[in-house]
Amino acid sequence: MGAASGVENDRSPASSTTVVADEIRQIRNDLAPLIRSAQQKYRIPGISLVLVWGDDILWTEGFGLADVRNRIPATPDTVYRAGSLAKPFTAIGVMQLAEKGELDIDQPLNGYLTEFSIRTRFDTIAEPITIRSILSHHSGLPTDLNKGMWTNEPYTKVVQRLKEEYAAFPPNLVFSYSNVGYTLLGHVVEKLSKAPYADYMENRIFGPWHMKTSGVGLRPAMGGLVAKGYRNGEEQELLPIRDIPAQGLYTSVSDLGRFLRTILSGKIAAGCKVLSRESFEEMLEPQNKDVSLDFNVINGLGWFLEEGTIPGGGRVVRHGGTTLNFSSELILLPEKGFGVAVLANSKGSRSVVSRLAEEILFRVLNTVPTRHSANLFLDRIARDMTHPAPAATGGDYATDFGMISIRPKDAKLCACIAEDTFDLIPYPNGWFGIGRDDAVAMPPSLRPLGKMRFHTEKIDGRVVAVAVSGDKRAVLGEKMPAVPVPPVWLERVGEYQVINPDEGFPVTEPRLKLKRGHLCMSYRMPALSSKIIQVPLQPISDTEAIILGLGRTRGETLRAIEVAGEERLRYSGFVGRKLEGGPKDTVPSLIN
Repeated sequence: MGAASGVENDRSPASSTTVVADEIRQIRNDLAPLIRSAQQKYRIPGISLVLVWGDDILWTEGFGLADVRNRIPATPDTVYRAGSLAKPFTAIGVMQLAEKGELDIDQPLNGYLTEFSIRTRFDTIAEPITIRSILSHHSGLPTDLNKGMWTNEPYTKVVQRLKEEYAAFPPNLVFSYSNVGYTLLGHVVEKLSKAPYADYMENRIFGPWHMKTSGVGLRPAMGGLVAKGYRNGEEQELLPIRDIPAQGLYTSVSDLGRFLRTILSGKIAAGCKVLSRESFEEMLEPQNKDVSLDFNVINGLGWFLEEGTIPGGGRVVRHGGTTLNFSSELILLPEKGFGVAVLANSKGSRSVVSRLAEEILFRVLNTVPTRHSANLFLDRIARDMTHPAPAATGGDYATDFGMISIRPKDAKLCACIAEDTFDLIPYPNGWFGIGRDDAVAMPPSLRPLGKMRFHTEKIDGRVVAVAVSGDKRAVLGEKMPAVPVPPVWLERVGEYQVINPDEGFPVTEPRLKLKRGHLCMSYRMPALSSKIIQVPLQPISDTEAIILGLGRTRGETLRAIEVAGEERLRYSGFVGRKLEGGPKDTVPSLIN
């Protein structure tokens, strides 16, 4: 390979300055102005990136500022909060213990974490929550335990707090992302290793891989390298993170480059053994081929897997993270030997870092002759994509866009949060889409709907709206039962106040309301977004209602409880008190 150009030509692991290899200098020069333009448009002060080919660094550079007030530039050594990029490393810690014979990932969680219990409506004796199901986000555990998530509370408290929560789904029904699950895995690592989780990760993973400024939580070696976080151009306080095994990673692209080089060079070890190639290959094998509700979502152990989504890239292995005022993306192409990581220090930057990582790989695949670097023996991702014939489409659906009402007879679709109504266009074989004019005029939050076609299928006993966008199929939402709201729940409709708030992370405007005859819960989390979060509920008893739908936060439970002789509503650890005299059209809640 040709010599690198930039501030310094050193492409050794110790290099911390800008590196640009001759082979990709034109790619860098073409992308640099686009990166700066995106920073300006989306108000992202700092972006750092690294591109690796086998054991070589092709490109590493920082753009903009890690600290605006003090004019500290972003560099490859800048340390960012990387959020859920912690999960693949927690998974590696679990697989290390499995290699040593200290745990079996196919055994129930409570065999290793005996303190663990959770309320459930499902037969977990027949199909227990296993370590493997947690690693692949198919455990059915809640997405988050919101109470205490952004505090200094030790993450080991989660196992006790879960005793008052319900499982959302039976294991292995559907992909449902769970920070709670990975937090429990960190607890397992700590318990079996008899070392604090952060120390275990430092001594057994980051240290051996020479990731000197990486850690779960702040570490002394990070010194003054930690970037400030920003929202709309304003510096934000770094709130503490409780769930460090799930989303507490601090790292730099220099360190992620070392990790990528170790994997993509085929060594899977640096200095001393961290993980065998066989165990890493197991992490990259699809775990949910037989889960029919997952469609195009494919999970490994701690990784998301794709096939052909980056043209010419073969198997795509990736994970990213979105945490308060930071974003990250890491992608490996193990069959081609390329890997890229991008980190940024601003709210709303996730789409930018993800698209940048993909664009870098797309361009380099068309420029640099590839080689089979990692020599990983991976089966092709294959899933039986045959599906039942479409069923009647009309009805109300619980979706990630909130509750939507599909009315084929009227040729209308109603997005119930904003009460927006759009024209439906019929397509052959029972499919529908949004009319072109309406699709163009949709608000940004609903615009992806305008690119979809959808119909209804019955899968695993559930009536779901299936959406197609391009060549990808996914569950748009689950049909909501047309049943009356029980009188006891109608009495609970109204405004609420959270009586056990977390300092620094408020939940505001909690309400229980009625929408098109359905019970809904809404609220705001201003630190995350200014938008209203609204989810439909289905009462299942006089004291319990579940969030309808499939996937993240769905299936979770809102409960009526008694506190000091008075009724309160409880969700995800937060407790709400009904306000008297408010509009009879509202609820308490807290969710991620």
